[in-house]
Amino acid sequence: MKISRHARQSAKKYLRATLRPDGSIDEQGVLELVHLLATEKPRDYLAILARMNKLIELKIEERTVRVESATPLPDRGASVFASLEHRYGPASRTFYTQNPALLGGLRVQRGSTIWDGSLSARLERLQQSFS
Repeated sequence: MKISRHARQSAKKYLRATLRPDGSIDEQGVLELVHLLATEKPRDYLAILARMNKLIELKIEERTVRVESATPLPDRGASVFASLEHRYGPASRTFYTQNPALLGGLRVQRGSTIWDGSLSARLERLQQSFS
């Protein structure tokens, strides 16, 4: 669905208004804003709400941390999550999984940034250097 420039700009402006100083989303502010838009029904309000939904999804994904390890970590990744939170700010969601295919090491993803310290990734890079 193609939306108007006005709707895109309005959604961006409304999203900025619902952000806390640390960059996280104020859920109560979003609920109040959605209620206000639904009752007042300004021009293109459905497109604005749809775009805001997409922007909020992107913002949440940007602050999501995923940790994969080859073997189970004793603290289920809590130390890694704490280190990343100290360096980059609080995460909106955290996920920990065990992936034996990594062979060893960790793979950490925060938003679109991936830190891959796994043995399988090192072996793959080594194989590519010989090709």
